[in-house]
Amino acid sequence: MRRLLLALAAAAPLACSDDAPVAAPRDATVADAPDAADAPAPPNDAGTFVEPDAAPTASLPEGDCDPLDPSECAYPWPSSLYLRADATRRTGYRLQFGPSSLPSNSAGDAIDPAGFTHLDGFSVGSPVMVRFANVDLSAMATEDHMERSMAADAPALLFKVQGTSLVRVPYWVELDSHEPNAARKTLFLRPAVILEEATRYVVAFRNLRDTAGAAIPRSGAFDRLVAGTTTGDTSLAPRQPRFDEVFRLLEGAGVPRASLTLAWDFNTSSGNAVHGRLLAMRDDALARAGATGPVINIDQVSTFVPMRDGSGAPYDPDIAVELQGSIEVPHYMHSRHLGSFVGWGMNLDANGRPVASGTRQTRFWIRIPHSAINGPPHGLVIYGHGLLGGADEVEAGYIGHIANTHNLIYFAAPLTGMADEDLPGVFASLRNLSYFTSVTDRLHQGVTEWVLLARAMQHRLGAVPEVASRHIQINPDELFYEGNSQGGIFGGTFVAVSPDVHRGYLGVPGENYSTLLARSHDFASFFEQLRITYPEPADQAVGLAAVQLVWDATDPVTHLRHLHQDPYPGNGPHEVILSPAKGDHQVSVLTNEVTARTDIGIPLMANYDNQRTPWSCTQAAYPRTGSGVVLWDFGNPWPPLGNVTPTDTGTDPHELPRRSEANQRQMVNFFRTGTIIDVCGGDGCHPD
Repeated sequence: MRRLLLALAAAAPLACSDDAPVAAPRDATVADAPDAADAPAPPNDAGTFVEPDAAPTASLPEGDCDPLDPSECAYPWPSSLYLRADATRRTGYRLQFGPSSLPSNSAGDAIDPAGFTHLDGFSVGSPVMVRFANVDLSAMATEDHMERSMAADAPALLFKVQGTSLVRVPYWVELDSHEPNAARKTLFLRPAVILEEATRYVVAFRNLRDTAGAAIPRSGAFDRLVAGTTTGDTSLAPRQPRFDEVFRLLEGAGVPRASLTLAWDFNTSSGNAVHGRLLAMRDDALARAGATGPVINIDQVSTFVPMRDGSGAPYDPDIAVELQGSIEVPHYMHSRHLGSFVGWGMNLDANGRPVASGTRQTRFWIRIPHSAINGPPHGLVIYGHGLLGGADEVEAGYIGHIANTHNLIYFAAPLTGMADEDLPGVFASLRNLSYFTSVTDRLHQGVTEWVLLARAMQHRLGAVPEVASRHIQINPDELFYEGNSQGGIFGGTFVAVSPDVHRGYLGVPGENYSTLLARSHDFASFFEQLRITYPEPADQAVGLAAVQLVWDATDPVTHLRHLHQDPYPGNGPHEVILSPAKGDHQVSVLTNEVTARTDIGIPLMANYDNQRTPWSCTQAAYPRTGSGVVLWDFGNPWPPLGNVTPTDTGTDPHELPRRSEANQRQMVNFFRTGTIIDVCGGDGCHPD
C-alpha cells in the first residue's frame, strides 16, 4: 500500500486525453490492431446459442436510461434492456449500453460502452442493484439470514429460468453504506451462489413497504407494463412481450403480477464471450513456445551460505541459490494513452481474436534451497504475489523455510496487469473507469505469461547450467501453485487455465471483486479517489459493477467452476485448497462461502468455524481427496454485516495462515497427495 500511496501522490496532475496509441515501452515490440470489440470471441466448450424467447427492445429509450427505476440511469441492474439480439453470439445477445447509460466522471466523460460489446450477457457475479426509498428490510434475507431468501413469502425473489419454469436462487440483500441519505441508498441483492453461464434470470420484488409501513408504489413505467397499456409508447411497447413472458413465468411460480413492486430479467454471459480471448492467448502462446516452453535465460546468480562462517559471505539458513532472469513471450498488447499515463489494450484481429505482435521479456525469480544441493529431486512451486506487488515477494523468509523443509524450489514472475508497474494504469482508471480495460486486458497477458513460465520451469530448469552444475535435480512431476492475497485470488484463475499445474494453494483468497472491494481496508485509499471523480454513491456502484463485466475474464468468480466441474479444453480436473483467515481485514471470507455454496466441488471442510455455520454449505469430512476450504482462526471476530470494512482494531490475520507450520504442512501434503488432512483439532483451525 505504501507504493500505491506514493504513486497516487506522484500522479496527482493527471490530465484527460484521447485513447490514441503511444510508443511501446522498451521491453515490447508491438503494432496496433483494429479494435474489433463487436466481433465474436473464439469458441470454447462453455455456452451454446440460445434463441431468445422474446427479444429485447430494438433501441434504447431516450437518454439511454431504463424508466423502470428512474432514480438512476442504469437501474435496475442488470437488465435485458441492454441486450441486443445477435444470432452470432452464444446467448443470442450482444451487451450494448447507450452512450450515456453508464455514469460520467466529474469531467463529464461517461464510461465508454464500446468496452463491453464483446460480451453476450452480464456477470455471473453481478450484484442486482435497484433503489426503493426507505425500503423495509426486516423480512428480507440478510448476510446472516440467507435462509429467508428461500422462504415462500420472501419479499425479494431471484430465479433461474429453466425451460418454461423458474428455479429459486439464494441471495442476501444489503443497503449501500456509502450513501448517507436513507431515501437514496442503493439496494444490493447479491447472489449467494455463483450464477451459471449463458443463463437467464428473473428478479422480482413484491409487496414492498417502507420503514414507515407504507406501500412502496411501482414506477410509472413498470405499472404500465403490468397493466399492458404500453401501446404507442416507443420505449415501453417493444418491451411488453418480454415482460408478459416474465409475468407468465412468475405466475407459474406462484407470484401474481398484482403483487409485484418491480420485476425484470437478465442473461449472464457465455463462457465463450468471457474466457474465449484468454484461452485463445494461452493456446497460441503454448503453440509458439513448443512442448518444453520458452528458453530460460539467467542473468543474475546470488549464492548464500547456510550459516554465518566469518567469511562475510551472504547468509540464508534456507536458500542456497537465487537465480534471476527472463523468458521471451508473445506480446498481445498495444500501448494506449490513459490521460497522461501509458496503459494497454489488447491486439485484436478483424474477427476480434487476440493476436501477438512481437515479444516481451518476462522477468522471474527462482529460489533454490540448501536441501536441493546434491540432494533428492525437488518439486516446483510457482508463487503468486499480493496486491499490486512484485515477484520479489518470493524472497520472504517463510517461503524459504517451506522450500528447505519440504524439498521444493519456488519461482515467481510479476502478474502483469496487477503488478507494481501497473499502478499508474490503476490510478488512471479511478479518474475514468473507461480506462480499466487497460488493467483487465493486460491481466490476460499476465496469466498467459504465468502459463508459459510454469511450462518452461517444468521442462527446462533442470538443464539450465546454473542448476545442473550444482547437481540440483528437478522432479518435473511435481509442479504446484501457491499464492496469497491477490495471488490467492488470481490463483484460482491460473490453476483453472494452466494445462500443467493441477493443484494449487490459495491463501486468504476470495472471488468477485465487485463484492470484495467495499469490504477491504486495501481499497479505502482507492475509494477516496473514486469519490472525487464519481461523487454519487450510486454512480460508484454502477461503475464498479460495469468494471466487473470486463474483470470477469480473469476474476476467479468465472473460473472456479472450470477447475474440476467443467475443465477447459486440454485440461483435466484440477484441485485447490483455500485457506482464508477469519475476520480478514483485506479479503472478505464471505466470498469463499459463496464458492462453497455453489456446489462446484469446493466444499467447506469439517469444523469450519466454532461460532457460526454458514447457511446451506456442506462441510466435507477429513481427509478429503479434492478441493476444499479450511478457515484459519487467530481470534479475530467476524466483520460487521454489509458492504463495509472490518472494524476489528486487533491484528489483521491476513498474513498469518501462510506463516503457520500447520498450514504449511497441510499445503505440502495436499500438493503431493491431493488430500486435505486435518491439522486443526476438531474445533475450527486455531493454530495455538
